[in-house]
Amino acid sequence: MTPFAPRRALAAAVLALALPAAALAGPAPAAAAEPAPALRVLTYNVFLMSKNLYPNWGQDHRAAEIPKASFFQGNDVVVLQEAFDNSASDALKRAAADRYPYQTPVVGRGRDGWDATGGAYSATTPEDGGVTVLSKWPVLRREQYVYRDACGADRWSNKGFAYVVLDVDGTKVHVVGTHAQSADPGCGAGEAAQVRARQFRALDAFLDAKNIPADEEVLVAGDLNVDSRSAEYASMLADADLAGADARTGHPYSFDTRENSVARDRYPDDPREDLDHVLARAGHARPAGWRNEVVREQSAPWTVTSWGTSYTYTNLSDHYPVRAFAG
Repeated sequence: MTPFAPRRALAAAVLALALPAAALAGPAPAAAAEPAPALRVLTYNVFLMSKNLYPNWGQDHRAAEIPKASFFQGNDVVVLQEAFDNSASDALKRAAADRYPYQTPVVGRGRDGWDATGGAYSATTPEDGGVTVLSKWPVLRREQYVYRDACGADRWSNKGFAYVVLDVDGTKVHVVGTHAQSADPGCGAGEAAQVRARQFRALDAFLDAKNIPADEEVLVAGDLNVDSRSAEYASMLADADLAGADARTGHPYSFDTRENSVARDRYPDDPREDLDHVLARAGHARPAGWRNEVVREQSAPWTVTSWGTSYTYTNLSDHYPVRAFAG
């Protein structure tokens, strides 16, 4: 770029006088790259199972209470999983629209509202994929992708990921929201981990094909069903080409079968695990000091009745939410 436009003789003279100094100084340094936007991202498995199959888990009550919760406020992006029940998930999204007006449809519920649909989407699969992304920032592009690999009950859902491109004050940020293969008695020994590995590699191939510039931030958020303390965690990072968080703080487990009242009732014999993550893509711009914080959420007591017996809980889901931020 020419530093001066010599439209007048005076300007030309000034340029002539300036040239020797400019020559001595050498070429101007390149402008420093803009830092990656330090977004606040929330991921939350909301356990809104279909009321046709699970009629007594307070889906409508919890869908109304989740958007009011303190952890739900002040984020840039919210990624939800298990937003399976149509009416409850729609109500939650409507209640959140004043803070997060830019939203995707639920993955796998249909093709409408998406710029593209990829993978193994099927209109005849009984259940959708349960993932939706809510954003404070305008969404430039939204795509859904349904994983080809599944085992157990996941075979009956269009589980996959939502990919969005956000306009954050003029800077593009790419966000993937996903829910990976669950542990399931219908899967063979070691099969769930093998399926997850193939899913993570499919996600990696999808992002590779986008040819996203290295100076653009790429985040992957969701219930990845991989414990942060397990050997599978390192494999997941490699398969999906992700960088681990710089710090993991808050409650030690995002899925706590001892302290979470819903998880304890549903899975009394299962171990406590740390399954939910917001991670940056390796090789791309990322904020310094990226932190994942598990929020030990507690709610006012709520009660449901099944077969004449009342059950009271003090959590809004069987998972705890995870907030991610820089600093």
